[in-house]
Formats: sequence, C-alpha cells, structure tokens
Amino acid sequence: MKTITIRLPDYLIEELPEEESSIYKILKLGLKQLKIERAIERYKKGGVSLAKVAELAGISIREMIPIAYAHGLEPKYDESLDESKITLERAINL
Repeated sequence: MKTITIRLPDYLIEELPEEESSIYKILKLGLKQLKIERAIERYKKGGVSLAKVAELAGISIREMIPIAYAHGLEPKYDESLDESKITLERAINL
C-alpha cells in the first residue's frame, strides 16, 4: 500500500472522519462516482454505446440505465441484450 499526501481546505478536513477505514471508503466511493460521471459525459458526446460506458464506469448496464435517466438521458436499450437473459449461443453471435 502506498502513502499519499494531499492538501485540503479546512472545511473539508473538519468534515472528514478520523477513522482511516472511513476515509478509504469515502475515497473509493468518490472515485466510483467520478468514473460514472466521466462515462455519462462520454455517452452524451455520442459515438459510444450505453453498454460501453457502463463497462468504462465499472458497473453493469442494469446499473447504468437509471443513472443515465437521472442525468436527463433516454438511453437506447434493447431488452433482448439484458445480461441475465443472454444465452451462451446468443452471446457467441453478438
């Protein structure tokens, strides 16, 4: 494990919990949210599928769909590609 040092404004330092495990969790959640926001921005620009941006964000397309709607997007989604319904034969032919 590596150690990093960052500078934070006083108001953020006051809000941080003292437990290292809690700070780790905050950082992990923040990084996940950042990946999702970047993926949504890429989707807005076009040229990439919702499935691809979900992959880039590290989440399932099932998780990405409501996030896209929450950002005012109406994703084109083919329910036949729902990962829980895809058979091995169908996956091979995609």
